[in-house]
Amino acid sequence: MPKFLFKANDDVISHCRCTDSPPAMTSGQLDCPWCGCGWLIACSTCKKSYTYAVVREIDTPLDEIARRERAIRKLEDYVDDQGIADWVALMTEELEAFEDGQIVIYLDGGYFAVEARDVAFTGIYAKHELAMLPHLQALAEPASLDRMLGNPAYWRERERPDRHEAE
Repeated sequence: MPKFLFKANDDVISHCRCTDSPPAMTSGQLDCPWCGCGWLIACSTCKKSYTYAVVREIDTPLDEIARRERAIRKLEDYVDDQGIADWVALMTEELEAFEDGQIVIYLDGGYFAVEARDVAFTGIYAKHELAMLPHLQALAEPASLDRMLGNPAYWRERERPDRHEAE
């Protein structure tokens, strides 16, 4: 059974006011990850962001979710059937490691269990080495999340030197 992401709660930062735990949209990360696109998750219903998602097993095939998202984002002229197949393979792989009901966060191209420790990876924009995810720290100190990840200096100090070569 496939898995997908749904809004978990309104903890810390949640601009989404949907109450029915709508499905997430996958990353639409831009060149300004500090705006939130590099560390928040967007709602597929209202398109506003929130911090925490829950992984759920679903009956809906992932390619159907991908086609809905393509329509919501008005990407029909840019994402073909191969793009959808690639997205399905990526999301299947990304979410495979998570259990049904597990709370996850998004950070710079990847999904992580909120309680993950010693996280080191190279993301879409930057290289990260974190003893604790800032999303977990924010449960005790909410302002810390925006203070850290909403700060352009955090991202620019860690920017991948090869980031523009990949574009």
